[in-house]
Amino acid sequence: MSTAPVIDTTEPRAEGVHWDLTPLATTTEDATTRLEAVIKRAKAFEKRYRGAMETIGAGELAGAMAELAEIHNEVGRLASYSGLRESTDVANEENRDLAATVDRQMVELGNALRFFDLEWLELDDAKANELANAPELARDRHHLLSARRFAPYTLEENEERMLAERAPAAVSAWQSLFEQVTSTLETPFDAGDGEEPHTISRLLAHVRDPNRDLRKRALDTLYEALEPHTSVLAHCYDSLVGDRLAMDRLRGHEEPMAPTHLRNELDDEVVQGMMSAVERHYGLAHRWFRAKAGLLSLDKLELHDQYAPIGESRSVDFAEARGLINASFGRFSPEVSAVAEGFFAERRIDAEPRAGKRGGAFCASVAQDASPFMLMNFTDRMDDVMTLAHELGHGMHFTFSAQQQTAHSFHTGIAMAEVPSTFAELLTFDHLMATEDDQQTRRSLLAERVEGSFATVFRQTVLSRYEQRAYAARSEGTTLTDDRLSAIWFEENEKYYGDAVDMTDRYRMGWSYIPHFISTRFYTYAYVFAHLVTLALYAQYRAQGEAFVPKYLEFLSAGGSATPQELLLPLGVDLSSPQVWDPGFEEMDRMIALAEAG
Repeated sequence: MSTAPVIDTTEPRAEGVHWDLTPLATTTEDATTRLEAVIKRAKAFEKRYRGAMETIGAGELAGAMAELAEIHNEVGRLASYSGLRESTDVANEENRDLAATVDRQMVELGNALRFFDLEWLELDDAKANELANAPELARDRHHLLSARRFAPYTLEENEERMLAERAPAAVSAWQSLFEQVTSTLETPFDAGDGEEPHTISRLLAHVRDPNRDLRKRALDTLYEALEPHTSVLAHCYDSLVGDRLAMDRLRGHEEPMAPTHLRNELDDEVVQGMMSAVERHYGLAHRWFRAKAGLLSLDKLELHDQYAPIGESRSVDFAEARGLINASFGRFSPEVSAVAEGFFAERRIDAEPRAGKRGGAFCASVAQDASPFMLMNFTDRMDDVMTLAHELGHGMHFTFSAQQQTAHSFHTGIAMAEVPSTFAELLTFDHLMATEDDQQTRRSLLAERVEGSFATVFRQTVLSRYEQRAYAARSEGTTLTDDRLSAIWFEENEKYYGDAVDMTDRYRMGWSYIPHFISTRFYTYAYVFAHLVTLALYAQYRAQGEAFVPKYLEFLSAGGSATPQELLLPLGVDLSSPQVWDPGFEEMDRMIALAEAG
């Protein structure tokens, strides 16, 4: 799990790099007025089309889909305006009021439009196929047909409405309790400047500190602080898993990963084969851990050493980072570079760290007919350049897809969405390695690239296996207590670390603060998939050179207009092949060799 950096607001970095949201809405009053108007439009749409699906023709359905796209685009603009405002000042009362208004309106919108999807799913296959294959609906064909994969698991409209209404109490309440415990948890810690209150994220930030004693003390303090709360955190997870399993039985899902597979349009055989391939390559991790111990002059790594820095990267200001990004992307494609430059030139990046701004980074797609926006906290570090590249990779995907797709075929599942962002990181990494003269920076970049792959491929597989075992235990009637979850967690991590890293017994609590388990089940395997696919694509690019570029741009432009298998096959990645993951591990092996050599 990545952690947000501790933001030092006493020394502004990327000073004045704020976004301009006026292309989305001019004021909160403008946003709320337009929200009311789009809700009215959605209700008028419901009045016009409810009950019409049984006799609708292709032309009329195409018109309905176009109107739905306009509604969704407008809602996307306004909801994004609210979310983006709040992300830069979470305590602002006006921002919070707008967010609450948007939340209420989104429920109202969902209730007004839910009928359309349900009536589409109720059509018999012959009628649905006839409509979807009509020329008028060619651009939305995949969206319409792929939506029907949910038909066997969808309930009647009143039942779906009831489930939506119960979610705040049955689901969100447990998620909120988890967030309340983990986000407010503070404990005294002295990082060298005197004892100060430390949050979970602030303690975790110290695991990358050069000082070994500080790293160890930070982790020990984290687990000491978590221990009194693990029973409550386990109860949150147990309640959510129990509820999800009950919903699976109600909907007819045969196993707990099935809903996630449906959203990602991936077969279980592909996912299980991928995770098994990862586990067979845990030896790569063991090899690196032993090599890193040598580079750090240690006999053996302990858990608090796994992210210890090797080398020290030079600082890089935001202006230089902009130049590095443009050069990195420009080596690949002028079109890609132009998309990235648009973020800077049109003030669609908010990069200055400041009080009240959320941590981490993201790129918001906004809407199919609007430009994406990006947030990060730039602190003049080289890894901020990689974060910038990652989020702009999302941005290029959104931009190219928006040019060719409708609002319905614009997005992909998360498994595919993370491919362009990871590819953009690799482009930037290769450029830096080709141009960077500072040897310490080069060493640091190499080590971070290896460890970033490990954190994404190996550790996220550990997290997925942990979830599988937790759901299996709960489905057999076993309550997920903190002791039981700790035992599962430790056993799965032992497979990853082997005898190359000593784990402290307190690491048994490592499951307790990870939000992905609480928010979205089996979320993490998508990152494994995306990273291995991207490494395979990059191997193709390395082999083919410029000939690869047009195919990759077509892939970006395709958005979510086809299945992952259909999107990737023209690029030489066949998900049906058992050997599909091999290039990814070969690339990881190559990176380890480079890092070992220094």
